[in-house]
Parts: sequence; structure tokens; C-alpha cells
Amino acid sequence: MKPLVSILIPVYNAEKYLEETLDSVISQDYEELEIIILDDGSSDSSFSIISSYALRDHRIKVERQENRGIGECRNRLLSLGRGEFVFFLDSDDILSSSSLISKLVEDTEKYEADVASALTLSFGKKTRKTWRKGIRLFSGSSFASLMTRPMGVFCYPHSRLIRKSLFSSLSFPVDMIFEDIPVMPWVIRKAGRVVYDRDVVYHYRINRNGLSHGSFSTSSLYEMDAYYMNIMKGREERDGRITLYSSVFFLTKYYYYSMKVHSIGVTIKEYREKYGIYAKEAWKELLSGGFR
Repeated sequence: MKPLVSILIPVYNAEKYLEETLDSVISQDYEELEIIILDDGSSDSSFSIISSYALRDHRIKVERQENRGIGECRNRLLSLGRGEFVFFLDSDDILSSSSLISKLVEDTEKYEADVASALTLSFGKKTRKTWRKGIRLFSGSSFASLMTRPMGVFCYPHSRLIRKSLFSSLSFPVDMIFEDIPVMPWVIRKAGRVVYDRDVVYHYRINRNGLSHGSFSTSSLYEMDAYYMNIMKGREERDGRITLYSSVFFLTKYYYYSMKVHSIGVTIKEYREKYGIYAKEAWKELLSGGFR
């Protein structure tokens, strides 16, 4: 019997692209599927769109809450999902083919994997002729380190079919953006095996109005908090690679943002009172090679 898959979709003011996203979901040919959509207090027509789709497709389950932020939204979706596997889908992204979920389930079965990851491409971008396609296999710890490595596969919660039990004892932080960075590497690290299927494509849309891709603001500094959390957890778990790579990321952002904080009314002194202490810890890891 095929495993139940829960597609988890957090929604907040996503009316512009939501129908396109939902069309790509309901066209999936995988039969053992539930689609759980959580509207996080949208003020546009998102909830109306979601409700209309739920009337047409019995697999769709809709929940609504006051706006609580993406971290709490993801946590609640995980609590609602009944599937053996979960698949996060952002509300403006696209599943590129009707067989995407079927193919990832097939990958987990064929290779006895806990995670099957698709190739992520920004919306409208085509794979290059020189792009290396096919299957690659990783241990959970190896793939987790790639998620924190500069120019790696990044910490997205989306585009990956993940055995739900891997989220046990882990949750997304609330009241911060970049909530995926201090969580997803540790989820994936618990996997016995990860399949990276570069023949399966997940299209994500870069929202320049979103907090994580918009103009520089005090919220941008949360990115450093997220990587510092990984440095500390890396020490605790004695994972030298994640600790080292997170230190590199942190220091890159620290010196880049130090040239920009004046534009948002934060003085260098204020900035360094907090992040300067973090930077010293990151330098310790960098100079020691990250291994203890």
C-alpha cells in the first residue's frame, strides 16, 4: 500500500498566484494524497480562493487562524498532517509536473530513503544543457551539511518529501523570519538516506516584497540570528561541518550588514553590542576548522 502524503501549504495574502499554485497541486496523479491549507489571517481574497477549491476537491482541508507568522503556521500544519510523508509547498510556487509527488514517493521506495528532494529552480528558469541531471544519494548528515554550506542546496522546507517522524522533537521558531535555517538541517540530519532527484523540478517564485527577499530592514538581521542558532546547535551536536559552514555564512552576513545598518537607523555600536559577540564565537569556529 502506498504511503499517505500530506501537502502542507501556508498561505498569507497570496491571491496573485494562489490559483496557479493550487492547480499544480490538484493535478497530481498520486492517489494517497491530502492537501492541508492554513490561511494565516490573510486580508485579501486568499481564503475565498482556498474555500472554492476545497468545495471542488475532497482532498483539500482548510484551516484559518489569526496572523501568527510563518514559523507557527508551519508548526500547526505539521500537527494537522496525517501522512507518513509531508511536503511543504509555498503558496506562490509550482509543482512542475503532475507526477512530481509520485516520482518522489517512488524514489523513497526504490532507494529506501527518508527524504526525496527535487531540484529547485526559480520560476521561469530552464535547466541548462550543462546541468547535471539524475539521482544522487546522500546520508542525512551529508545532505544536512550541504544545506548550510555556501553555494549548497539551502535550507528550504519546500521541494522535499520528508518522512514526518523526522520532525519529532523539532519545531520552527516563531516570531522570526528565516525560520527554516535553524530547523531544516537538523530535520534532514536525522534521515538515514536522502535522494536528490535532479530530474524532478520544483519552481519557486522569488517574492521581492517578502521579508526574506525584500529591501534591507531590521528584520534582515534575523538571518544572522538563524545561523548563530546553527552554530550553537552544531557545537551541542558535535557536528563540525554544520558549525563551520554556519560560521562562514554568519561572518559573511555580519560584515555585509555592518555596512548597511546605518541606513535603518541602527548605529554600529548598537549592532556590535549584540552581533559582535556572536561574531567572536563564529571566528573561533572558523579558526579551529569547526571541529572539536
